Amino acid sequence: MRRPLKFLEALPLSIFLLFLRFFDTAIAQSWKAAFIGGSLAAVITILYGFHEKMIFNRVLLGINLYLISGGIAVITHQWWLNTLYHDLQASGILVWVFFVGLVSLGLSPRGFIGVDDPDRKKVKQLSLYLLLVSAVALLISFGFRGNRVLSEVIPFVILFIAGSRLRSGLTVK
Repeated sequence: MRRPLKFLEALPLSIFLLFLRFFDTAIAQSWKAAFIGGSLAAVITILYGFHEKMIFNRVLLGINLYLISGGIAVITHQWWLNTLYHDLQASGILVWVFFVGLVSLGLSPRGFIGVDDPDRKKVKQLSLYLLLVSAVALLISFGFRGNRVLSEVIPFVILFIAGSRLRSGLTVK
């Protein structure tokens, strides 16, 4: 059986960040290009994941949905959404991550942690912990908007480490 290329889930965010790194973000066109590039990569990644029956990393899925919504907003001239994303900064991404966590906690047997394990109660419990961590990450990010380290780096590091630690106790299939 072929294993899907899981690292591709992070590619859309990488493309988005590369655009922001190498283009002047004071120019609106740079943001448009970043969202369109990241959005296209996110759509392709999600379609590939469905085709390969991949279990998505829920945090990266939230990030990819953020990019898709931003790309759609650019294409359809919904500037209010991109203005909101600009005001929220990295917190906008974490809103999507929290939403994906909430939906997957309630609707997916793999929960927010995205693990196929027979102990459904444990999956739900660990998923709830990850949802709480994502809420804390969102609050930290929102509270420190404008501070690159405290608003953008630390919340995502906390979230990815917590997700990894919580999944490590369960069997991934």
